Order: sequence, then structure tokens, then C-alpha cells
Amino acid sequence: MIRSCSSLLLLLAICAAVAAPAPRTKPFETGWDKPVDPDGDCKFSREKDVLTIEVPGTDHGLAIERNQMNAPRLLRNVKGDFLVEVRVSGEFQPSSVGTNPDGFPFVVAGLLLMNGEKTYIRLERAATRPDDTYRTFANWLLRQEGQWVLCGGASVKPLEDKETYLRLERRGDKVLGSVSQDGKEWHRLPPIDVKLPVTVKIGVAACNTSSKPFAPRFDRFQLEQKIEKKDGK
Repeated sequence: MIRSCSSLLLLLAICAAVAAPAPRTKPFETGWDKPVDPDGDCKFSREKDVLTIEVPGTDHGLAIERNQMNAPRLLRNVKGDFLVEVRVSGEFQPSSVGTNPDGFPFVVAGLLLMNGEKTYIRLERAATRPDDTYRTFANWLLRQEGQWVLCGGASVKPLEDKETYLRLERRGDKVLGSVSQDGKEWHRLPPIDVKLPVTVKIGVAACNTSSKPFAPRFDRFQLEQKIEKKDGK
């Protein structure tokens, strides 16, 4: 009887070990730089694998052309070719009154690739309010050496107002961007050709030119670095 009980307990322990889920990784915990918050008025909070960035209702942009580089962001180094993906959710409904005198009320959040503050690529879920209606779309842009090279407007890839998956891939001096709203069917955006150093910064950012607070959430972050093969192996 004792032997039977011991065998049963051992079997239950083995079953529990097999059934127990693998520990979840926490992608926003290790390997990252300190959060960048130039104005010191934003908040970064993390719960499990979800990162929330809270931005007040004042002008927070990544716009080198108007010398406005105060948007909050979280970055890390990445070397060589890579593929990065994230899901962005939250309320994307800017106010009717904006804080940028030269543009419409605007909220964006997504992936950011930076080579210093003058050269960067942004792939974002974006929403603007030029009138009484909201326009949600994929924002795909390049600033190179401080110059406005590419800016994807609302007509490039309109989106539904719901959680959005973003994917950015580097292949040498070519950067590819894709967007999906179900994580399965992807729409590829026009490729970007740009000279970049081997090591760049990659991460997430949020911008707000709406007069009400904005708090996007980022999760399902994945970063896959491409390992260069040597000697044909």
C-alpha cells in the first residue's frame, strides 16, 4: 500500500511538471537602455510582458525637422540584421484641439529604429483628427541626416481602430515594414533603402500632439537577430 501511494505521488508530480507552463519571458526587462523621457513628464510602467507609456496632453514628438525630439522611448542596441515585432493597443482617439500649431491632433505609438537623433525610421499605429472624424493608419517614415525623406500618410495603409501588430526587419541597408491587425495576415509597406552602421538602436516610442493624455500599451515584443553564417555554414 505504501509503495502504491509513493508511486501515485511520483506519477502526479511528473504529470504536474509536464503540465506546468514554461516560464514566460519578460521582454522589456533585460538588455534595455534606461527609458528616454526628455521632458521628465512621462511614465513607463510594466506588468508582466506589457509595457505602458503614459504621455501627457502636451506636444511630445519625434520630429527633427521642427526640432521636437521629446517623445518618450525605450531602446536597446541591436547588431546586424534583425526582425522585430510588437503589438500596440490602447485608446487612439486624439482630442479635437492639438498642441502642435503646425499640424492636426495626432497620436502614434510603435517601433523606432534610431541612428542618432537625425536618422531614424518609425513604424507606428497612428490616429489623427483633422476634423470631427478620426483617421487611423500605419505611419511609416524615414528621417535621414535631419531631412524629411519619407512619410507615410493615412492613404498608404488605413487601419481599423483596434490593436495592431507591427513588424520591422533589417537586411543590410534595406529596412522592411509590415503591419497586421490579426497577427496572421500582413501588409508590407514600401521598402526603405538607407545606409546604417552595423549597430543601431531599436525599441518602442509614443508621440502625442493631442491635448488629452495618451497611454498606448506594447506587448508580444519579439526580437530575432540574424546570425551571419561563416565559411558557407
